[in-house]
Amino acid sequence: MKNSALILFLMLILLFGCTERKHQKAAASLHFSLNNSMLQNPVALIHTEDCYNLFFRYSVDGGLKQWGKARSKDLVHWNYNLVNVAFGNVGGQNIKTVVVDRNQTSAYSSESPALIAFSTSANQFGKLELLYSADNGLIWKQDEVNEILLADFYEPVQDVKVIWNDDLQKWIMLTLSGYEVRFYSSDNLINWEYLNRFGDDVYLKTGEWTSLDFFPMEVEGSHEIKWILFISADSGSPNEGSGVQYFVGDFDGFVYQASHNKPKWIDHGSDLYQAVVLSDYLSENKPPVLIGSIYNSIYEKFNINSDSLIEFSLARQLTLKEEFNDYYLIAVPVNTIDTIEKEKEKIAKTELTDGKQVGKKIQLPVRIDLNFSVNNRLYLGMAEAFGAKIKNSKGEELILGYQTERRYFYIAEPSIQKEFPDSWDGFNYAPYVTNDALMDMTLIIDKNSAELFAMNGLISLSRKFNFNGESAQLQLFGEKGTVSLQEGTITEFRK
Repeated sequence: MKNSALILFLMLILLFGCTERKHQKAAASLHFSLNNSMLQNPVALIHTEDCYNLFFRYSVDGGLKQWGKARSKDLVHWNYNLVNVAFGNVGGQNIKTVVVDRNQTSAYSSESPALIAFSTSANQFGKLELLYSADNGLIWKQDEVNEILLADFYEPVQDVKVIWNDDLQKWIMLTLSGYEVRFYSSDNLINWEYLNRFGDDVYLKTGEWTSLDFFPMEVEGSHEIKWILFISADSGSPNEGSGVQYFVGDFDGFVYQASHNKPKWIDHGSDLYQAVVLSDYLSENKPPVLIGSIYNSIYEKFNINSDSLIEFSLARQLTLKEEFNDYYLIAVPVNTIDTIEKEKEKIAKTELTDGKQVGKKIQLPVRIDLNFSVNNRLYLGMAEAFGAKIKNSKGEELILGYQTERRYFYIAEPSIQKEFPDSWDGFNYAPYVTNDALMDMTLIIDKNSAELFAMNGLISLSRKFNFNGESAQLQLFGEKGTVSLQEGTITEFRK
């Protein structure tokens, strides 16, 4: 009787689909978070039944780790009813990735494409366990017969990524262990053949490599295909702490060869971590989008911002461009946030100096788009720094801007600089020298975070910050000189 009631409840949830949004946070937010549980990290993002499905790890009271699921039509409004998919002993599994068997290559998909999840074993290195779902991830069953035993693992498998390679008509699996990524192939998701490994020649290895992702992208303006490898590390990012490094290279189905063995970082703010990209976005005719945790290991070290919610980053759309004789990922906020009810205010052209600044109260969440004239090549008389200062109700301040003499974008938190003068200054920066006449900045400010995008997405910095409420004080500034704000827009969202 109890099982019948549970199944009926799950069927009702499924009927509501992507549109039901019970258990939302009381106040508006552009970012995915939970009310009563602690988010850990995203596990997989897939698209099925005309919905985005986000699988993630979280912990409940007592620190027990679970894995959950949420659904969305637009990557902004999420269905929180489907948080718990841990039935029976499945909740104790260390789920690492989820795939859709669209081509029905496995026994799990004999009647219709199934979802298959891969879990690592806590007791045996190199052992992977399989779970499958025939109802789009509501009810999961563990394969008690088949298990995957990968040879020669002397460290735990930290992460797993499985993708379908349409050219080879095979599954490709990546495992992350220590500073090594191994590649395997399979026809049926159960029997795997070792192909090669990556990591020996990586220039920089610091901290612990914790998660990975792997996906193809077409270079903008050409038909050239490159393969992107994400590797998250708990330390070693450009501004200390956690981050996501990426490699751009070629994959022939057997060997992955990076163009450069010195990694780049998808975000210089150090607060984007363990990111996942929409799997099979090409087969679903969707743009590649990224979601990561807004988290930094250094916060635990200094007990900073421990009272604010852990949330995931705003979904970002990715583009691969060839610039400066190299390949770079461009990341911008997904355009679906523009469909949310909003109030938009334009800022007239103005000169920002020490004596003339623009200030106003803003309601969160908010998007601030700014275009500055930087046509003064010698920077004579130009402000040494310009951008935005945002204060919360406690008077704590976050500064986002550009430093013209040293030529970098930055996020600074003066209160941290005062509290930890000899250990960590909380200052994040991304070097960039521009030859353009205009410099663009887009700021996404939510209740627990700030994200800066500049130069059409080439630069991004993310920062965890508690604004302590639904409003904040905004000030657009220019310091020690003058900068011309050509145009600006402030968009306040109402979810």
